[in-house]
Amino acid sequence: MQTIPYYIVDVFADAPYKGNQLAVFLQAQNLTTEQMQQMAQEIGFAESSFLLSDTGEETGFPTRIFTVEYEVPFAGHPTLGTAYVIQQFLLKEQVPELSLQVKAGQIPVTFTYQGSQPDFLMMRQLNPTFGSTLPKDQVAALMGLTPEALHPEFPVQEVSTGLPFLIIPLQKLTDIQNLQVRPDQLLAFLQQYGLYKTQRPDGLTVALYFFCPETYSPNHQVNARMLALENGEVIEDAATGSANGCLLAYFLKHGYFPEDNLELLVEQGYEIKRNATIKLQGRKTAPNQYELLVGGQVQLISKGEWYV
Repeated sequence: MQTIPYYIVDVFADAPYKGNQLAVFLQAQNLTTEQMQQMAQEIGFAESSFLLSDTGEETGFPTRIFTVEYEVPFAGHPTLGTAYVIQQFLLKEQVPELSLQVKAGQIPVTFTYQGSQPDFLMMRQLNPTFGSTLPKDQVAALMGLTPEALHPEFPVQEVSTGLPFLIIPLQKLTDIQNLQVRPDQLLAFLQQYGLYKTQRPDGLTVALYFFCPETYSPNHQVNARMLALENGEVIEDAATGSANGCLLAYFLKHGYFPEDNLELLVEQGYEIKRNATIKLQGRKTAPNQYELLVGGQVQLISKGEWYV
């Protein structure tokens, strides 16, 4: 029976057992789509990544990313975690940058090092697309909040850098902490506004990304929380790199912060005891053009062999 190697890492984590868990499978070029999906379901993390070449190509290392429900064209913490595994266990040398080739396009990842180990990894996300805005009163009712909980000056808006999110501006940390939604209510809401996978040409269900300026840590500028409908259940992500690219683009487009060049620390995952820190750097380079950098630290947890 054949095996392939795999690694488990925690991403957006300053120590083990924080941030978002990821399984990275190497030598996956001979696996079928069905096998990859089954393996992602077996491991049970928010996402798993599958590296299709140990040497890479001109456009980068070809990688496929799966949730437990379906394949996605891009995701943030799998990009950083896979880049970490490539640098540590395939290249085995300090490189300033490498790229992943995912379905959404080429994603460069830059490295800084502390001694022999990578410190921060930063990915450059694709230029954003901004979708429709939604009524705040209906969004508030969906989450069991009053309309006053949402910021009066900034919209609820769909944004994508390869994976779509509904960005929802709240004002207080207590409202972030008290979010409540039932799966049937969320499904009805998504279907009402054409945000469910069966209604969309990309086949992706839009997830909800809430943020507010009140934080647990005085070193952070934003607190955030992600909720999504997956396999008929409302799931929560500990750290969502793709959503943070959307959030950064939202900040820059709407002038949420007064600066033109942003450098922020976002905290996520506190409500599920998987504290994560996500670094954002960005600027608007031209009308409708954005430079979006999202990064964090990666912790190696385990390695093993998977029977295929």
